[in-house]
Parts: sequence; structure tokens; C-alpha cells
Amino acid sequence: PHQLVSLGFFLSRSQRKWEELNLQDCHIGDDGVNILHQCLCGDKANKKEITKLDLCNNNLTGASSHLIGDIISHLQPHALVLDDNKITNLKNISTAVTATCTVKVLHMNNNNITSHDAIAISDMLTCSDELNTSYNKLGDHGAELISKGITNTKTLRALSISGNKVGSSGTTA
Repeated sequence: PHQLVSLGFFLSRSQRKWEELNLQDCHIGDDGVNILHQCLCGDKANKKEITKLDLCNNNLTGASSHLIGDIISHLQPHALVLDDNKITNLKNISTAVTATCTVKVLHMNNNNITSHDAIAISDMLTCSDELNTSYNKLGDHGAELISKGITNTKTLRALSISGNKVGSSGTTA
């Protein structure tokens, strides 16, 4: 992670507006998110404007969800990609997304998300234009909970829950 420390130091001192911070496939893990959080949100960090944050395929788990929530609150990105990790316990992420209402595109494919996180996903629908939670483990119950959030949104354009083993009771919700 010494490269991430160097990148973080650069980002924390930079005055530039960055369109995208793409750390896809860097395998930074939860420790790397901690370093990223310190650099982007710490006392010495300048306020950043990053419109897209891509943390796809970084071996992230639920242990870093509170830090990701803080990063969302601080950066207020318009797009967040968390695909191909193992992030569960989405409450902190959901709280940040709904509080800022800036994350319009949210991708969380292939994260082992279960029906336990479906309420958090449902809450995020109130602000998001696009939500992709394909290839998780939502099941029928998760689909039913998410469908309740659909009735409370006026902005949602695209929702994908494919590959979540949703049966007939989940699709009728």
C-alpha cells in the first residue's frame, strides 16, 4: 500500500478538481480504504470534488463500509462503483448516500449482499438515478423490500437486480 500512501499524499495536497478517481483492480483492501479515508477526509486534506469514485475489485469487506460512508459524505461523488468486493452491512453507505443525495449512479454488483441489506438499498433508491446490485444474494425477501423503495422514488431510471435468485414471489412484489 505504499503506492496508495503516495497517491493519497498527492491527492490530499492537490487543489485540482478531479473528474474521476479510478482505483479499480488495485486490491487495496480494507487497510487501503483506511489510508484513502485519511488522505481524502483527514484534517490536512483539502476539500475534494471527485465526481466518480471507482473502488471495483479491491477486496473490500463490510469492515470498511463506515469509512466508505465517510468518504461519500466528504467527496459527495455523483457516481460510486463498488463492484466485485465483499461489502455487506450497507447502513453507513446508505446513510451517506441519502444524506448527501449526490450519488446518482451506484454500482454494487457481486458483493454477497443479502436481504439483510435490502432496506439500506431501498433507502438509497430515494436519491439514485441508477442502481445496480446484480449478482448478490438478495432473494425473494430482498426483492420485496427493494420494491417498497421503488414506490418512494421519483428519480430512478435504471435498476438491476439480476442474478439474485429472485423467484416468483420476489418478482410479483
